[in-house]
Amino acid sequence: MRRNRIIRWFFNKLYKIRLPEFVQYWKTGDMARAKLTILKDGSYGMVIEGEKYPLYGFPRGPVLFGPLAKLKYLVKNSIFNEIWKLLEEGKTNEEVMIYVKRIALPIICEEVKKSRYDFFPPDKMCPVVREIWRALSTMEDKFADPLAREQFKTVKEGITFFLQEDDAYRFRFQWMAQYGDPRNIWRKIYRFFTRKPYSFRKEAELILDFLGESEVVPDMKGRAKLIKRIFVAFLDDEEFGELINKIIWELDWKKLRLSKADTYYFRGKYFKVDSYHYDY
Repeated sequence: MRRNRIIRWFFNKLYKIRLPEFVQYWKTGDMARAKLTILKDGSYGMVIEGEKYPLYGFPRGPVLFGPLAKLKYLVKNSIFNEIWKLLEEGKTNEEVMIYVKRIALPIICEEVKKSRYDFFPPDKMCPVVREIWRALSTMEDKFADPLAREQFKTVKEGITFFLQEDDAYRFRFQWMAQYGDPRNIWRKIYRFFTRKPYSFRKEAELILDFLGESEVVPDMKGRAKLIKRIFVAFLDDEEFGELINKIIWELDWKKLRLSKADTYYFRGKYFKVDSYHYDY
């Protein structure tokens, strides 16, 4: 990702004078008192004692360490680890996608179905997850085959369940979203003058590389590389690639970006949130 030197010089000076606002409770302990509330947009959120902004979502321990943990473990092993293994063994992308469609996806969908009682109603989800739900629901309605539609619905439920409950990954997704909007006016101007066609695959590779550079923990840097390799494999598949590109154009990317409150809490995670314009 190209970074403007003048902008970086400005923020490097500014942050020495005044640090950007970020979550405070972690300075004095690992926890703080919080009250569940319904925010102005109808989402569930928490008002945390001593914090400037409410936090979208309502992390529930029994869910985080129960059904969500089991789902994450299953996805990590059956999708990421197994696909990496198959690619390292020299399997073709076509062979890998056959494994995903026939073995991994049905197993994951069965696990998602077990968690349906733990889902938030769509109108109570945080704005970014609500937008993903809307876009995926639009795509779901376009499936003619009832079985394919039901499987896609389950995948939609799994994705939104994961992003709603795990704010660390949700914030990372939102952080990437600010660079991925295909309708961005500057990208349109760039493509007009360079005569280069839009390629979400190339954009995704750049953004995921930048994600890895912005991670602090070595394990997460490695995970970003893994996510990149697997996601590109999905994009290279004819069926998955076409579906993902349709979803990309269906999403309202402005609703996916980090809000002030999101950025405030994200700065408390092990991540270089401002790495585009600030030297950590």
